[in-house]
Amino acid sequence: MNPYQQQYDQPPSGGYQGYQPPPSQAPPAGHFQQPYGAAHGQQYPPQGQPPYPGQPPQQFSGQASPAQPYGPPPPQQFPGQTQPPPHQGYSNQPPPQQYGQQQAYGVPFGQPAQSGAYQYNQQPPFGAAPPQQWQQPFGQPYGQLPAGPPAPPSPGYDVSQKQFYQPVDTNADVEGLRKAMKGMGCDEKALIKILTGPKYVNPWAMQQLVADYNKRFLRDLANDIKSETRGDFEDALLALIRGPLDNDVRTLHKAMDRAGTDETALADVLLCRTNADVKAIVAEYKRLGGKDLLAEIKSEVNDTLFRIYSMALAAGSAEPSAPVNPLDVESKVTELHRSTEGVVGASAVSVAQIFINSNEAQIRAISEAYRNKYHRPLQDVIEKEFRGDTEDALLHILLMSSDHAKADAQWLHSPLMGRMGVKDKQFIYRLTSLYWNPPRLAAAKDAYKTVYRKALKTDVKEALRGDYEDLCVALLGGD
Repeated sequence: MNPYQQQYDQPPSGGYQGYQPPPSQAPPAGHFQQPYGAAHGQQYPPQGQPPYPGQPPQQFSGQASPAQPYGPPPPQQFPGQTQPPPHQGYSNQPPPQQYGQQQAYGVPFGQPAQSGAYQYNQQPPFGAAPPQQWQQPFGQPYGQLPAGPPAPPSPGYDVSQKQFYQPVDTNADVEGLRKAMKGMGCDEKALIKILTGPKYVNPWAMQQLVADYNKRFLRDLANDIKSETRGDFEDALLALIRGPLDNDVRTLHKAMDRAGTDETALADVLLCRTNADVKAIVAEYKRLGGKDLLAEIKSEVNDTLFRIYSMALAAGSAEPSAPVNPLDVESKVTELHRSTEGVVGASAVSVAQIFINSNEAQIRAISEAYRNKYHRPLQDVIEKEFRGDTEDALLHILLMSSDHAKADAQWLHSPLMGRMGVKDKQFIYRLTSLYWNPPRLAAAKDAYKTVYRKALKTDVKEALRGDYEDLCVALLGGD
């Protein structure tokens, strides 16, 4: 049996090999330097990252709400998550400079961020393990900016997150799913209503629903959906019940399991991901298919793309909390010029190495400094010097780092409203990926309305039809 057609399994017990959360430690003694690029008055870590211990944690239904002695309002809540106790955070930080900041979530697209707004890349930790204290490694060179703690895996990417997940009551939904697919015909509206219910945005809750259905009826929910639905509606439902990690792995498998590789799918899944998520994807790909992901990619793409993805899969990017170092920015700007406009025969690998080894704030700073020094946008340089899948991969990293909400809006618009018609598999992957990150989806919808002058839901209703349209509208939620 093809391992990729087996029913959805849980990740291996104990998490994924190669990823170990840092042990709880006390914060470093003495003064801790404010990262370059953080907002004025903001405590470490920099903008756009999960809060340190001591900053207000996110709350979920079923939790006791700790006191909120902070200015920002409590973040969005999700069901099924226990809350670890807060810890003491760092304080007495010096006022920082503003360099390469990113617009906050919760702020209308194009407007300046306000204090307390939800910051991009601050993963909503429904199903996630609690933040742990982190200590700067011993022997940090004098004057060098601290590297910052590693970002935790996204919800659904590490089985150890399940210990903080409170099971939900699935009894009525399990019965409703069976009733919708039992007998003659299928109640598609019931399937959509149950599977897009707000409590199942949590990947661990969706996994519980699937397991409870299979156990209750001694059946396989995925197989029942396959037998009762068809086409893009079926594909979207299956992506939804798999959860984010399994859907990533199966998307990669399909991208390389046909005549002609889907390089766009490779970029969608593997670029602009945290180190922890990359490690989880590589491990799960090996577990499900028994094959090495990088070796599979090598057999499918040209040498330049292989070298780009080998760097991405090494999971050695600067962590999102790592600060911007002005001297490092200047050095990388010079190197980018030498690798593109400054020579005959641009080096995509050199450009990719700089991009992949930098976090979003650092790439924004590099892009801004390049424009100031050479009087042209870095995007224009890449579009001039490179072509095809290499150009697409480099632009994907640059644009996602420069303005993630706007890039997400374009990410959805391209397969939905393209001149060649809807690219449904692309759209399904991208929409479900955003669905599992509600703050990111909300920001993308705001940006979409600003860029395209109409709501994303309007375009979905215009481009799609039938039950597939209804499902995508439900995944988008309210405007």
